[in-house]
Parts: sequence; structure tokens; C-alpha cells
Amino acid sequence: MAQERKEKFLTTELVNKIIESNDDLNGYRLVSDSDCVLTTPQGLDGFMSVIHRLTLNLTHTTTGATRCLTVMVKVMKGDDGFRKKSLGLVLFPNEINVYSAVIPAFKRLVRNANAKIDLHTLCPRIYVAEAGVTYPSYSDQEETFLVMEDVSARGFVPGPRLNLDKPHLTLMARKVAQFHACSYALRIGGQSEMLSDLVKRIIPLNFVQDGKIFFESYDIVFKVVFERLFAYFDEKPELLQSDSIRERVQTLRRQYGTTPSELMQRCLERDDVYSVILHGDYNRNNVLFRYDADAPQDVMLIDFQENRYGSPGLDLSFFMYMNMPPEDWANGGWEYLLTVYHQELISCICDILKLQPDDPALQAYSFDAMQQHLKQHFIYGAIIAIKFLPCMLANEQEVEEIVHHFHKDVTADAFRQIYLTAGGEKVNDRISRVMVHAAEQGYLDMIM
Repeated sequence: MAQERKEKFLTTELVNKIIESNDDLNGYRLVSDSDCVLTTPQGLDGFMSVIHRLTLNLTHTTTGATRCLTVMVKVMKGDDGFRKKSLGLVLFPNEINVYSAVIPAFKRLVRNANAKIDLHTLCPRIYVAEAGVTYPSYSDQEETFLVMEDVSARGFVPGPRLNLDKPHLTLMARKVAQFHACSYALRIGGQSEMLSDLVKRIIPLNFVQDGKIFFESYDIVFKVVFERLFAYFDEKPELLQSDSIRERVQTLRRQYGTTPSELMQRCLERDDVYSVILHGDYNRNNVLFRYDADAPQDVMLIDFQENRYGSPGLDLSFFMYMNMPPEDWANGGWEYLLTVYHQELISCICDILKLQPDDPALQAYSFDAMQQHLKQHFIYGAIIAIKFLPCMLANEQEVEEIVHHFHKDVTADAFRQIYLTAGGEKVNDRISRVMVHAAEQGYLDMIM
């Protein structure tokens, strides 16, 4: 009954809101019920959301012109208790804010500067974005509705599930640099007040707040994956070959082995030079690629639920540790991607502000200065990556068990047990390599 109620709302009231909220749809309507088709594609939903596809065959009331519109409708899962525990009441409004306020402001910035940056493929077109609304015809809860363009019509589709090759990685590094560059351009270009106004709209997504764990579900998974990581190092001490690497990993274990959220909170520190508006969960799961002859040509950002304001290292480190295969870290691969990001960042800032790369205003953002800053925050991405890797590398049955326990009771020992073993040796090898690499790169020095 509840499902029928929701489906009726989505195919009637929400359709009317889509039409009423977009000028280019004025005068269009559905002629019959068969002109509206609602489906729920498999594999698109996440831990906290359901995504429907809505196909509308519209007819103009005056001209008789027809138009077929396909949109994706993203709504929250779960009861109020689950939404509160999973911070859905923070995540979803923050995502709505990015689409309705941040990205439009960035597009105006680029347009007013007559810059060459093309932000048309930064994210899908948004038709409706509402947070904290109540529709009795849909549910008795406070809801969030995000209706966005189905960009598959423009050729944007998911890429490889986890590991990306150089062309994919390069596109992702450049795209997130374009996104970050807009924050820097506002600050450097004398529009700090506008940047501040956008930042004030972001609901803080802390790991620790007022001395208490704020992001409880993440804290639980951090602790389990740290337990798994350090147990593996105990089993294979030869992985920590040098004294310096061993000392850094041991310091991590001693200081934050049972309090990982405190370290993650340190990584969220803001400053008045480097902080930018972040995607917040930047990895392959949250982008779509457009291909030509099997080669990736463009990338689009989606799923801004963990949007924050902080170091660009948060976005960059997670993306690199999550989606760059360990075998590509060596032989200049890691440095290559950092260089691609930095070159695109400076190019975009210069394009928007009409500066030369050697302008004194950009001195703080030189490659060396940026690398020193990023080193203080790259442990963040390493820890977020090892948090997700057991689920990403697990088999289908293990994933189903993880999802089941996550929704039922993430605090139960059953969740801990499956997360300690999911993916087996493949996961143990990957997460240990992530942490050893972080130590080798100096990303653990901030805790020494």
C-alpha cells in the first residue's frame, strides 16, 4: 500500500512539479496515463537512496508538439531512525544545495568571465531539487526529491567498477580541478563574500562534533577496517620493511587505532588559502563517462551527498587511492596525476581571472606549495579508501550480507564479522598497500 502511494505521487504530483518548475516545459502535459512510465532500474540505488527512472511523453496544449523527457528521481530510503543514524538528513540537503546553489554560482562565474571552461558536462541538468519537504500523498516523513536529467541520452554511462586506466584517471583529475578552481577564483578574484555565502549553506558533516562521534556508521566501519588492517600487519610484519614506515604505521595504530574518527576530523580542518567547496565523495562510483570508440572523452560528476568545505586533498586523495591501481603508483604514475590536477587547476583559475600562471596572486598555489598542503590531508583518502575496499572487492554474496547488516544494525557483531573477512586476501593486500604507500609518501607525518 505504501509503495503504491509513493508511485502514484511520483507519476502525478511530481510530474506536475517538473513541468511547472521548468520554463521550457510550460504548456506541456501528459495526455494519458500511458504517457508516464515509472521504473526502478537495478543497481542504481545506494545504501541510503532509491533511484527511479521516469519517462514522460509530453504534448503541448497549444501547438500539439510532442516531447519525450526521461529523468532520474532520487529519494531517501528508510524510516526516520535510519535516516538520522545514517545522517541522511544532512547528506541529502547538502546535495540539493550543490545542485541548486553552488553549481549555478560557478556557472555564472565562468560565464561572466567569458572563460573557455565548459561546465555543461559538470553535472546533469536538474529539474526539481527540494529538501525538507512534506507531501502527505507520498509519505508521512520529511522528504528530499532530486529530479535530474537522464544523461545516458548524452552518452554518459558508468565506467569500470573500481580500477581505472590512465585516460579515465586523467579525465577525473581534470574535472575535479575545474570544480575546485571556481572556489579559488572567487577567493583570489575578490569575491570571498560570495564564496563565504555558499559555504554557510553547507551543513557541517563532521566525524566528531562537540566531543562525540557524529558520523556513527562511518566510525563503526573505520574501527573494523583498522582492526583488519593492523591484524594483517601483525600477521605479515615483513610488509613494514623499513624502520621509518614501521614507526609511522605504529604511531597511527597507537594514536588513532581505536579512535579513527578523531584523525578524520583533523583532516577536515579549514583554512583561508587552500579550502574549497568539495565534491566530498569523489570516486568512480560517483561519476559517469562519455565514450567514443571505447575511449573515454568526458566525465560528469553526480552524487554530491558528502559535499564539504575543506582541503582539495580530500577529494583528490580518495579518488587516487580508490581508483588508481596500486601497480600504477610507481614509475611516476602517482606524480603524473598530481601534475595533471595542478596544471588544470592553474589553467582554469587563470582563464577565469585573466591571470598569467606566474602572477604573484597564484604564488600560494604553486606546485610545490600545493604538494606541501596536500601532504597534510592525503591520509584522509587512504582511510576512506580502505573503508570501502572490502565492499568493492567482495563477491556478490558478501556484498548482500554487508548491505543487509548495514541497514539492519551496523553496530551488530554480524556486520563486524563480515567486514573483517569480505574479499579475503585480495582486500588484505590492497588495504595494506594503501597504508604502506601513504607512509612512504609522507602522508602520515602529520601525526608524528
